[in-house]
Amino acid sequence: MTTCGIGRGAPVLTLSIAVFLSGGAASAAQTSVPPTPAAPVPSATLTATVRAVNARDRTLEVVTGVGHALRVVRLSWKEAPTVKAAAASAGMAQVKPGDLVRVEYAKAPAGNVVRSIELLPRPSPQETR
Repeated sequence: MTTCGIGRGAPVLTLSIAVFLSGGAASAAQTSVPPTPAAPVPSATLTATVRAVNARDRTLEVVTGVGHALRVVRLSWKEAPTVKAAAASAGMAQVKPGDLVRVEYAKAPAGNVVRSIELLPRPSPQETR
C-alpha cells in the first residue's frame, strides 16, 4: 500500500512550524531591555621588584615571578596612586628601582592602571640565607 501526500509526519511538521512562527512573533513584541551598567574593571595584585619608574610618562615597570620564569609588567597611572610605606610621607618619588612592592592595579583595555603601591621592607642580609 502506497501513501500519497505528506504522510504521518504532517502533524509534527505543522506543529513545529507553528511553534517557530509564534516564537518569532513573541520575540518581536518584546520591549527593548535597558542596557546593563558597565562591568567593573577587574583588579589584580602582585608582589614584584621595581625595574623602572618614569614620572614624566607616568609609567612603572616591575619584574615578578611566574612559575619558573620572570615577567615584566608595565603599569601606568593618571592620578598619583596611593603609596603606603613605613615613612609617613610616601609618594611616587619614594619608589625607586630595586624596591620591593605590592601593587594593586586595574586591568583596563588601554593597559594596567595602578591603584595603590605598598613599599615592602628590604630583607636584611641575615634573612636571605
